[in-house]
Amino acid sequence: MKFFRLVSEYRWPIYIGGHLAMSVIACGVLVWVATGADAPRPIPGYYQAAQGWDADEAVADASRRLGWTVRYNLPGDIPHYRGMPRPVDVTVADRDGRPVSGLAGHLFAVRPADTRLNQRGQLVELPTHAGSYRTLVRLDEPGAWELRIDTTQQAMRFVHAARVSVGADADPGREAPQ
Repeated sequence: MKFFRLVSEYRWPIYIGGHLAMSVIACGVLVWVATGADAPRPIPGYYQAAQGWDADEAVADASRRLGWTVRYNLPGDIPHYRGMPRPVDVTVADRDGRPVSGLAGHLFAVRPADTRLNQRGQLVELPTHAGSYRTLVRLDEPGAWELRIDTTQQAMRFVHAARVSVGADADPGREAPQ
C-alpha cells in the first residue's frame, strides 16, 4: 500500500519523466536505424555534389539553352529477364529536329525510392540510326526512375534528366534461359 501511495503522490513527475524517457529512446532507435550499415543513403557523395552544385547547374542551364530534345525508350521488342540488364535507347535531336551525333558519355538510372538500385551505363551510338544511343542497365523494379545523361561532344558538355515510368514485367518470376 505504501508503493501505491508513493505513486499517487508523484504521479505527475513520473508521467512527465516517462514521456521524456520514451522520446529519448525513440530518437535513439531512429538514429541507430538511420546510421546502420545497410541503411540507404539519400545521395551518395552528397558533400562532393554540394561542392560542385554551381558548376553542375551552369552546365544544365547551358544544356537547356541548346534547345535539344531527348527521348528515352525501353525497347519493347527485346525480352527482359529479371536480374539481367535491359537496353535503354536515347535519342537526341537539336532544336530543328536533326539528330545529334557524336555524343559520348553515360546514362545514370536513379531510383529515387531506393538509391541502392542506381545504375550507370555507357552510351554507344547506334550506327544505323543517327542521334540514337543505347546502353544496358538493370531496371528490374517497376515504378518511377530518373534517367540522366551526361555526355560530351568535343569540348561541349550536355546533360539531361527525365522521370520515366518503368512497367512491371509480364512474368516477374521469369528467369534468364540457361
